[in-house]
Amino acid sequence: MKENHDKIKEEVMRLKEVYGFRGPLHYTDFSNLSSIIRIGYLCSRSLCYANNIEFFDVSNEGGDRASESIKRYTRFYFVENTNIDVLCKLNTPVCLLFSEEIVYSDLSAYSDANADFSCCNIGDDYEFFSGEIDWELVFKRRIEEEYFEGHVKEILRKKSQAELLIDEPVSIKHIKNIIFRCMADYRRACELFGKNKMFIVEPEMFEDDRNYIMDYNIVYNGSVDKDVFILHFCSKKPVKNDSGHEYSLYDMEGRLIRSAKVNFLESDSTDFHVEVSGLSRVPILFKFWFYGILSIEETIG
Repeated sequence: MKENHDKIKEEVMRLKEVYGFRGPLHYTDFSNLSSIIRIGYLCSRSLCYANNIEFFDVSNEGGDRASESIKRYTRFYFVENTNIDVLCKLNTPVCLLFSEEIVYSDLSAYSDANADFSCCNIGDDYEFFSGEIDWELVFKRRIEEEYFEGHVKEILRKKSQAELLIDEPVSIKHIKNIIFRCMADYRRACELFGKNKMFIVEPEMFEDDRNYIMDYNIVYNGSVDKDVFILHFCSKKPVKNDSGHEYSLYDMEGRLIRSAKVNFLESDSTDFHVEVSGLSRVPILFKFWFYGILSIEETIG
């Protein structure tokens, strides 16, 4: 820990009491969970590329302004929904809530604004953490929308995006919770990784205006009708037909059995069902894509 970690810890306690600070947050894509869990660490972008670790890199979606010196850090925010521009580029956003202990790490540093911002400053001691970061702006950042416009508003928006930067991989043992935006994402995680008390659902942690599957259930009774099952799901918004709506069936060795596009009756409803029949064998792996994003993975039978 840092030499003056006791003072930083006092400041963190103040942030918890005054602003309800829960711990550092890292938003990532659902597809990255597998490698994070397998490796046991959350790594910086530079380290992932150097070690050929495959991951969904939001910078590939455009607008990457991070310098090479910043890419070496594992990055965290202090408040949920801090950078909506990045959050909306994730196919299926997931939030990792870490213990505040990592704030005191020897290799931790702090930026007084979004670390990609050219005018941000970075420090690593108590004086910087407590005196240079505008915590009122960080935790109550919507004041900028009420009183400022133009260039000043943009500067304040960047200043509200202060970050924790750690110059080493961060062990997943420091994760307090893995937070999902909906029950559908939670069910998918339980199917892939097993149920875990760290998994929780908190929709308010995600400002995501896109349409996605909120929850679902699959009805299959092999003793009554072993060659058919029905997927029932509810979506955030009414569904429009899209070429990205489809499902695939795989055997348990991962070999593709068949794929099919899905068309829905367009209406104001958010409740839908998909019947899949003609099953040649069970168990099988069922995958469903919604607007081209893999949303459900379930073993049937």
